[in-house]
Amino acid sequence: MVTTESFTWEQLQDKVSFASRKSVLELSVAMSEHVPGHIMEFGVANGDSTRVLRSASARSKKQVFACDSFQGLPEKYENCEIGTFACEPPQIPGVEIVKGFFEESLTPELASRVGRVALASLDADLYSSTMCALTWLTPLLGTGSLLLFDEFLGEQESEKRAFEGWAQKTGIRTVLVAEFLRDPSGYGTKIDQRSLFQVIGDERLPEPAKSIRQRILASPVGKLARRMRN
Repeated sequence: MVTTESFTWEQLQDKVSFASRKSVLELSVAMSEHVPGHIMEFGVANGDSTRVLRSASARSKKQVFACDSFQGLPEKYENCEIGTFACEPPQIPGVEIVKGFFEESLTPELASRVGRVALASLDADLYSSTMCALTWLTPLLGTGSLLLFDEFLGEQESEKRAFEGWAQKTGIRTVLVAEFLRDPSGYGTKIDQRSLFQVIGDERLPEPAKSIRQRILASPVGKLARRMRN
């Protein structure tokens, strides 16, 4: 088997079938449908991914909470300068926008309103922001809660280091259920990866509806998996 370390992104991008961000988000939402709780997003920018999360979860009763300062990066990240991704908060029906840096906006009051989290999409780039989000999420997670990291192997593996440090500190058990190679994040050069983890708790999850399985299999990622199997 050849590993990605042997290639640059330019050498692979037109030779490998990479799952799109939209497909990964839709798959994650489908996997979360039978998990109790709502959907959280950390890192919104112009709201492209938020719209996918809202559209994919429209048939469920899950609320989408989207958290961002909208002032851009507070620290330099790869080739992105401070302030990159600054924009006006998007207006998306069915989504509650939580504006502010995580240290200020992720409050006990917000946690009380959210109650429990079925899926957290973590696209905060930085170690500090990712650790802050994970720490706030801790009491809201339960069996089956999904954690999707958008740049798991970005600059200095910031999201990965935050996740591993958080897991060691809290003792929360997770299992890696899916990983997808992706283009370099932050205008960098290193092939990156989206990683999806699921929390293992003591209680049992309700059985997923057959329609959920059918939607997963019908998704672009499901179709690609079937082709690879055959």
